[in-house]
Amino acid sequence: MHIVSDAMKIVFKDFRCDKLQIVWTIVFMLYMSSSLSFFINSMFQEQEIFSPFADFLMLLFTPFLGFSFSRRAFKYLNEDSYTQMLFYYRSIPVPPEAVIVSRAFMGLCAFIMNGIVFFGVTYAIAWDLRASMDLISYISFGISWMGIGVLINGILIYYEFMKNGKTYFWFSIFTIPFFGVIILILYLTGLQFSLFDYFVYASSKWKLLSPVMWGSLVIGLTGFILMCCLTYKRMQLRDLS
Repeated sequence: MHIVSDAMKIVFKDFRCDKLQIVWTIVFMLYMSSSLSFFINSMFQEQEIFSPFADFLMLLFTPFLGFSFSRRAFKYLNEDSYTQMLFYYRSIPVPPEAVIVSRAFMGLCAFIMNGIVFFGVTYAIAWDLRASMDLISYISFGISWMGIGVLINGILIYYEFMKNGKTYFWFSIFTIPFFGVIILILYLTGLQFSLFDYFVYASSKWKLLSPVMWGSLVIGLTGFILMCCLTYKRMQLRDLS
């Protein structure tokens, strides 16, 4: 309980020092959801939902539902703000367990808040989507994608804590062509499989009882926790000089 108490102190301190981060995060989510809703809506205008670009777009965007647009996030490239944060908490000192628990808590809270905004606005705007899926099915669809996003976000958190700002930046950038190449290879080999299509089918058929939704959520959270545990072990050995 002492670790949780320290972690919550870190969370409240971050919000006090950067009170507008929630506002900026919601504004960005509103912009992205309103922009992507037209593309997602177009997927339901056609008889065939399969599209390699749909998978690419969702795999690219959903991990970033776990981030809040704080001052630290904007300055990590030129000031290496995440390394400075670790140096500060190590010098106080604050238990490393509390630091990683606070980051995990903030990430999961961001997923809940951003997920509600993003998928909620998309459903409100995308009229063809609403005609094809009822609200309960769409909630299952959104949670399925959030499970994938949580899993990838765990990997990003590892690089956030373990590497300097420039390395973290380039890793984030290279995830874009990585997903694109994998999806392109699958498409060129004739494997007509789409996560987007599969999630739509499973969510429409089973709704909140969808084994795909629960499987994605369990795998995502398990991977997220394991990556946080690995980050905790490695960050204690990281040279911050």
